[in-house]
Amino acid sequence: MTPAAAALRRICPAGVVLALACLPFGCKQAAPPAAEVLPPAPVKWEGIRQLFLEEWTELVGTTQPLPDHAARVTAPVEGRVLSVLHATDKPIVEGQPVQKGDVLAQLDATAVIAKRDQAAATKMVLQSDKDVAELTVKQAELEVRRLNDLKRQQGSSPSSLQLIAPIELEKAAVALDVAKAHVQAAERKLEAAAKEVDALEHEIHLFTLTAPRPGRLGRLQVVVGQTLPVGTSVADVVDIEEAIDVLCFVPAVDARKLQLGQPARVGGVEKSPAATVGADPEGKVEYIADQAEAESGLLAVKVRFPNRDLKLRANAVVRIRVLTQPGKACWTVPEAALMEDQDPPTILVVEDIETKKNADGKDEEVGKARRLQAVIGVRDRVLKQVEILRLEDPEKKWKGDLESALIVVEKGQGVQTGDAVRLEVEEEEEPPPAPKPDEKKPADEKKAPGK
Repeated sequence: MTPAAAALRRICPAGVVLALACLPFGCKQAAPPAAEVLPPAPVKWEGIRQLFLEEWTELVGTTQPLPDHAARVTAPVEGRVLSVLHATDKPIVEGQPVQKGDVLAQLDATAVIAKRDQAAATKMVLQSDKDVAELTVKQAELEVRRLNDLKRQQGSSPSSLQLIAPIELEKAAVALDVAKAHVQAAERKLEAAAKEVDALEHEIHLFTLTAPRPGRLGRLQVVVGQTLPVGTSVADVVDIEEAIDVLCFVPAVDARKLQLGQPARVGGVEKSPAATVGADPEGKVEYIADQAEAESGLLAVKVRFPNRDLKLRANAVVRIRVLTQPGKACWTVPEAALMEDQDPPTILVVEDIETKKNADGKDEEVGKARRLQAVIGVRDRVLKQVEILRLEDPEKKWKGDLESALIVVEKGQGVQTGDAVRLEVEEEEEPPPAPKPDEKKPADEKKAPGK
C-alpha cells in the first residue's frame, strides 16, 4: 500500500475506501431511460378540391311592413270606448282584411254632440239677428227715399217753403249706414257660428276610430268601457301580402361588403306548397344607412323580399343571407380544416406518407404533419367551404404545392409540425345475419293475447 493510500484509509471509513479504489477500474453505470415513442395521431385528410364558391354574408333581422304599407290606429281625442268592431254592414274580426274607413271602435261623444247642438242653436239665433238687421236696412232705405222725395218737392227759390231740413237727410243717411253695418256684423257672427258647428262635427267624427288604409287588422288593444287618453294605441293595420322588409343592424365591417341591389335569401324558409310556378322568393338590399346608431354603433340595413310565397309575418326574427361575392371556381377546403384561433389562420398538411403494418397486422397510411399559414379568399357559408389562395410555411421547409396538398379535415386539434399522423378509416358495420325461418322470435315480439 502506498503512503497516500494509507493516509486516506486512516481518514475515510473502509467502505468509502473500497468504493474509491474501484474507480480506476471503471465501475458500470445505469443507462438513461429511452424516450417514449408516441403512436401516430388518428386524423382524416383529403386532397384539396376545386369548387364553385359564392360568398354569402349572414345577417339576423326583424321583419316589418314596407314604410307605406303600415298604419297605427290611435285615439285622437280622450273618450270612453262604447263599442269595438261593430260594423253595420259586415262583421270585422281580428286578423282579417279591412278596407279604408271600416269602423274599429266607437268612443263616447255625448258631450261634444251637446256642444254641437248648442252651437247650431246659436247659429239659428244669429240668423234671426241678421234677418232683423236686413229689415232695419230696408227701413232706413225707405226713410232716405222719403226725405229725398221731399227735397225734390222743395222749390229752388229762397222764398219757397222749407219742407225738410238738410240735417234730417244727413241723419237718415247715417242711420242707413249703421243698419248696413249691423247686417255685416250679423253675417260675420253667422259665419263664425257655422265654422264652430263644422269644427264640432269634425270632432264628433274623431270619436269614431276607423281603418286609415286597406290591410290586415292586428290585435285590438282596447276593451269596451275603457277610457282612452289621447294617443292610446288601438290596433295596427299592415299590408305584407306582396312584400316585406327585414331590418338588420350590422357592424361596419359587414356593411362595407353590402351594396344596394345585392341578391338575398331567407335562411331556413322553403317555398309554400301552393307557390305560384315561376315565383322567385329572392330579395335584394333596399337600404343601407349612412349613419350608425348612437346606442350600438351598428348600421341599419333593410332587405326587401316578395312575400307571396314566403308567407313571413311581421315582427319576427329571421336569418338571411346576402350574396356579397359572386361565384367563381377556386381551390377550397372545408371550414373545419381551417384553424382560426390565430391570425393568419393555419391548416395542417400531411407529407412523407407511407404504408405500414399496425399492431393488428393491417396496412395503414402514416405521415408527418406540418402546420402552414393559409391565405383565404371567398367563404361560402352554404357549402361550408373556404377558398385557399396560397399556403405559406414560416419555416420555409414545405416543398409541396397547393394542387397536390393533402389537408387534415378532422381531428387535427393539438397536432403540431413534425407529429406523426395516420389516416383514420371508418370501418363499415356488417349487417346482422338474417334470422332463419325456423328461428323463434323473442318473447317481447310475440303478440299479446286477444290482439
